[in-house]
Amino acid sequence: MRRILLVAAALAIPAAGLSLAMTSGPASAASGPKGKTTCTSVAGTASGTVTISGCTDANGANTGGGSEPVSTAALATGGTVTWLSGKTSTFGAATLVSTSAKHCPGYVKNAGTNPSADKFAGAVTASTAGFKIPGKYSGEVCISQSGNITSPKPLKVS
Repeated sequence: MRRILLVAAALAIPAAGLSLAMTSGPASAASGPKGKTTCTSVAGTASGTVTISGCTDANGANTGGGSEPVSTAALATGGTVTWLSGKTSTFGAATLVSTSAKHCPGYVKNAGTNPSADKFAGAVTASTAGFKIPGKYSGEVCISQSGNITSPKPLKVS
């Protein structure tokens, strides 16, 4: 169950922290949107919602600086993120890889219980926010023993 929540959290982060945006309709890599976003924070709970913030848009991306709250459960298998700009991006299911939690809040070396951490990556499958389609997102999340989600590294969407 915890792994499912971690997956949901990781997917929510990409969706939230990931400033994925694209135009509606197909476009080639050479002539389509090339927007990129880097978001400094993904925060929320594994059993609730996650919000992405601190997004810096480039090359035509338009996230408005962050996302509306996104259900972590809805993102476990992929989902849509609504950005503060009113634009949306759809993220495919994330691939998770466990990583060291030593940079996570609450980590104590050799402690019996510590937060967990996962790196995640996935595809951006649709977007009205100016991201290349297909695009990609990646980031890392920490999940505390109580289910709080934080991001030790920026979320990137391109």
